Amino acid sequence: MAAFFATVSLSLLLLPATVPAQPVPDSLASYFQFEDAAPLSCLYTWFPPFFIQHDLEMKRFVRSRRFAALRQVCGDRKAVDALFVRAMKLTNNNTAVSLLLCALASFDHQTVGLRIPVFSLFFPLSEESDAEFSRRIANLPRRLFEDTPADETGDRDKLQHFFGSAFLTFISESDHAAERFGDFVERTEDAVIVGGVDDDRDRSANREGQRFGLWLLNDNRRVPSEFFRKRLLRTGRPASGNGSSSHEVW
Repeated sequence: MAAFFATVSLSLLLLPATVPAQPVPDSLASYFQFEDAAPLSCLYTWFPPFFIQHDLEMKRFVRSRRFAALRQVCGDRKAVDALFVRAMKLTNNNTAVSLLLCALASFDHQTVGLRIPVFSLFFPLSEESDAEFSRRIANLPRRLFEDTPADETGDRDKLQHFFGSAFLTFISESDHAAERFGDFVERTEDAVIVGGVDDDRDRSANREGQRFGLWLLNDNRRVPSEFFRKRLLRTGRPASGNGSSSHEVW
């Protein structure tokens, strides 16, 4: 009997911390429902033409009025769920590609600058026009946690951390690779990336993404909002540095 209660207690500790979900109107229900795909059809999504097409479609979805309506009616957490479900439908339930597409669709940088002796070198991260990029950024979910900053950017940059870390965890089938890569990026960001900072909230978003990626190995119909803690920082203290991440890549 003691062993039984110990097992139950451990299971409860491993379950993701959830927040109350807003009801979804019937007219929007299809955006949160997974679909069954034909056997092996998910393999096609690895081919560059399909991947590029799906990347464009995901960014177009984020820019759309429908996605803005999802945020307004269902809340930002559920809108992130709709983003992942959309990717899974496009890729015929290819979980790895879906996570990568979600990370790319949530990038909030048009360029990234690298500090090189004497000068800085900038690389484009988006093929979108300035107007398309601005519209997508304006539509990205940002109110994800109770301790989300009150400014207009909120936690929108944490989505790329969350999905990127989930992708690395899923393809490596371990959170260790994602943890090492995330730590490396955070440690070197301030020295290498123009405008980059080492942010505790980024590290926390990475860890939440790792939890999501691990659960997807056993059940790829879990959704991101199940893994959003009520507070991103357990202590509730402000993040290190100035709390901003205007040029964070991940």
